[in-house]
Amino acid sequence: MMNNRLKDKLANLPTNSGVYLMKDVEEKILYVGKASSLNQRVRSYFQSSASPHALTEPMLRYVHDVDFVLTKTYVEALILENNLIKEHQPRYNVKLKDDKRYPYLKLTVKEPYAGLYITRQIENDGSKYFGPFVHTRATRLTVKQLTKAFPVRTCSLNLKESGNAYRVCLDYHINRCPGPCADLISTDDYAEIVNNVRRFLSGNTQHIIQELAEKMQNAAANLDFEGAAKYRDQIETVNQGVVKQHIDNTSAEDEDVIGIACKGDEACVQVLMVRDGKLIEREHYFLTDVQRESKRESLTAFVQQYYQDASFIPKTVVLPGEIETLETIQNWLSEKRESRVALHIPQKGRKRQLVEMASKNANLILEQKDQLVVLKAGDNPALVELQELLNLNRPPQRIDAFDISNLGDRFAVGSMVVMEDGEPAKSEYRRFKIRTVEGQNDFAMMKEVVTRRFRRAIEENRFPDLILIDGGKGQLSAACEALKSLELAHLPIIGLAKRFEHIFLPNRKDAIVLRRDNPTLHLIQRLRDEAHRFAISYHHKLRSRAINHSILDEIPNIGAKRKQRLLQHFGSVASVRQASLDELLAVKGIPRNVANSIRKHLSQREHETH
Repeated sequence: MMNNRLKDKLANLPTNSGVYLMKDVEEKILYVGKASSLNQRVRSYFQSSASPHALTEPMLRYVHDVDFVLTKTYVEALILENNLIKEHQPRYNVKLKDDKRYPYLKLTVKEPYAGLYITRQIENDGSKYFGPFVHTRATRLTVKQLTKAFPVRTCSLNLKESGNAYRVCLDYHINRCPGPCADLISTDDYAEIVNNVRRFLSGNTQHIIQELAEKMQNAAANLDFEGAAKYRDQIETVNQGVVKQHIDNTSAEDEDVIGIACKGDEACVQVLMVRDGKLIEREHYFLTDVQRESKRESLTAFVQQYYQDASFIPKTVVLPGEIETLETIQNWLSEKRESRVALHIPQKGRKRQLVEMASKNANLILEQKDQLVVLKAGDNPALVELQELLNLNRPPQRIDAFDISNLGDRFAVGSMVVMEDGEPAKSEYRRFKIRTVEGQNDFAMMKEVVTRRFRRAIEENRFPDLILIDGGKGQLSAACEALKSLELAHLPIIGLAKRFEHIFLPNRKDAIVLRRDNPTLHLIQRLRDEAHRFAISYHHKLRSRAINHSILDEIPNIGAKRKQRLLQHFGSVASVRQASLDELLAVKGIPRNVANSIRKHLSQREHETH
């Protein structure tokens, strides 16, 4: 039954465009909708002949009140509807499930020297945002690939147009930043780098490659072969940064291709992002509160909510089917893009095939939604960065780490722990008692341990991709001497000094200094700490064994229990030695033959010491 308040509201609805909010008896918002005429649209829900769509039909019995907000245009109503759905999450609206924030690339173009950063928050700060990206790992790799070709800074320093007097970091030394922090590049030259970064991230790679090719040819014509080689390397890096999957697209325009699949009350939408004729990214999203009969409404809700916050809107959006108010949404997207956007529903040809591909992928994702997805360890970004820092042929799948533990002259030990594909391989751990070194000489002990380990490696013909030494230049040099003596000097090796966490390489004066929050530093720190823990635990075990050992352990038929009873009864080994036969027999569990053995053995040892 419709209450009087609701009847009055329906009778006095304006004919203007706007947004309506249906509420229950507790004033909770059940549904948000838009209308070019509020009077006509809202009243239609409550007419006996009305056939509302499947999502709102079960809702009408709970509607107690309707509020509305007038807007100047239908496009404004669409924008307001999106914002209200996002804010209130009404029960009966199809909602874009946003349980995670996707990473974006942020280019701070308003600064004198723009920086490139990974962020999950888009702000109205004048910066250029690119994305979203599906995986943080892919985003980091994109930044690395970019800074190889176009060395833009990634630090958070507050730089001025001139007068910057900071010390350059590692990125400058490996040619991934031109050093604006030390005024080593002009603002004009740096602006050219930033412009190329913008074009690259916008998908405009073909023009970049053409310009670099022209510069390479001019440099070669002027006999500047070093400069020509630099441009050649940049072209190669840009090409590597572009996904190799090309699409037969003669127009080579930017477009998003959308596919959708529904299952129960949930839907999955996949977006294929085509830029400059190349498929550069795919991402998927889930919609909740969906019903089978409402694919059109679900697709409409996705397009509205997805492009509300999108940092880039392409020239063409290819859809799998009809959506509501297509022309209004098309005008809204055109306003956001500031140029014409076309919503296209293909019936055949290449674009239809792409829609079907996106829909099939969406269906597969929906079917496998609850399955655990595990990334290959070889894709670990920290291992990839370690490869690049050390110029290795591949990410180090196996790393052997060594440490020494000793206190004074006794119980000196070494340890080797192993990491395979970024995870501890505890079955490969090894412990070493120091055999050849007297005194407290960590360098000599490290040399002994590394020598013993790699003699065995030669026999087994199994070597690590990287060796990590706990220590600075001294320990590293000792390990290098051991490898050289075994003709294994070619094996990659580094040292990690604990005090400042500097990374040392053989035959290199300066250390590599990584930021404290760097994932690669964290990885090798964990491995170094594990080697230290393993060495310390073995050292403590030997000390404990030595402390607990006594002359009673040498007597036949005296085990741990009898030893404990004797010491508890007499208090010390000296008192046991002075005890009579009858006193020994008084101890529980000591028969006559064992008592005689104790007296004989202790008497003999006392005689030997005098």
